[in-house]
This record gives sequence, structure tokens and C-alpha cells, in this order.
Amino acid sequence: MSEPAGSATVPTGVLGDQDWYRWHAPYDELISEQSDRLAAVQDVIGSVLDAAPAGRLRAVSICSGQARDLLPMLINHPRGRDFRVRMIELDPLNASFLHGALGSTDLPDVEVLVADAGLTDSYPGAVPADLVLISGPFAHLDADDLSRTIEALDQLCTTGASVVWSSYGSGLAHLDLVLAAFSEAGFTRTALERGPAGEFVVGAHRFDAEPATLIPGRRLFTFGPA
Repeated sequence: MSEPAGSATVPTGVLGDQDWYRWHAPYDELISEQSDRLAAVQDVIGSVLDAAPAGRLRAVSICSGQARDLLPMLINHPRGRDFRVRMIELDPLNASFLHGALGSTDLPDVEVLVADAGLTDSYPGAVPADLVLISGPFAHLDADDLSRTIEALDQLCTTGASVVWSSYGSGLAHLDLVLAAFSEAGFTRTALERGPAGEFVVGAHRFDAEPATLIPGRRLFTFGPA
């Protein structure tokens, strides 16, 4: 599949700041902050899938990485095969990992798009979605990008959609801003889970307003280093 117009616009230095493929290694450890956070995200995703309405649904994963959060849930949850999914990932090695992982599944409708999830040009054809997953990017965004991204989620969500998100590290300093921005954007909080030492937070918000038209050519955020 060709990339949408504008998807090749990569913020200077973003990919060079961190090897995002090796960054996933701690998720393989039995006990680590990353594996604990992953389990919490999967628990919240599971609750969202449990409550999903009958019929075909759409999901979008923003900055999917290796999709260790969403992919196992799609494989193992009874509702997983009801979702048409777009996984948006800029790093080519992680995208290759995803293609390989998907090749060993029977999931009928999962697309891996190698593109910049910070641009609205990466979303036509995948939104409005019933599930929007932002698992991790919030830990790497500044206050302006956080506010702008949450404000624009009405362009990605259908009415009743769930946004599942997580943050950790320095991103936790913006937690109050994140919660307030969701409220102002027409969302209702349905989950907020914290790590045992407060080292991460996983949230879910339901979109209760009417979806807005997707505006092309807009930058929502620039993904920074870990």
C-alpha cells in the first residue's frame, strides 16, 4: 500500500533519537515496569472489547510500535476478529515485525501503515473508529502537543468510541492536563489504572459527542525520544 500524502514528512531527528525496535526488549522480561504497564494496558483494552457493541468495528493504533498491547488481544479475545484495524507505525523495523507477526495469525482485516501518526493524513479510511489506542505516545509529548492531539480526537472517534491511552516517566507531569483536556473534548473517563508505585498510568475515555470531519494536512504531534 502506498503511503498517504504527507506521511513521509518525518520530524528531524525523531527516528535517530532512539532505536525504537530495541526499545521493546524489556517487554519480554517477566518482571519489569514495561511488562507491568503492558499488562495494565491489555486489561483495559480487554474491558473495552468486552463492552463493544455487536457487529463490525474499527480500531486505530497510533504509533503502534510492535503492537504488543493490541495484537494479542485481537488474537485471543472473542471480539478481536470483528475489528477492522489500522496500525500506524513510522519505524520500518517495527513495521516489519508487525507484518511478520500478522503473518502467523488468521486476523482478517489488519493493516500496517508505515506513516507518521502525528499527521492527520495517516487516518483517512480508518476513521471514525470505535477504538483509538494511544499506548505510550503521551509519555513523549509536550503540553501543547497533548492538548492539540486530544482536542483532535473527535476527528478520529465515532460516538461511543473508547480511547485507551497510557503514560509514564516525565509524561506523568502532564496527567492533570490530559484528564482536563479529555473532559473538555467531550469524553467521559471510564478507567484510570496506576502502576503499583505510581510509575505509570493507563486510562480509557468514552467519546460522548458527535464526530467531527477529519481535516487533512494537520500536524497533531511530533513524537519525541524515550
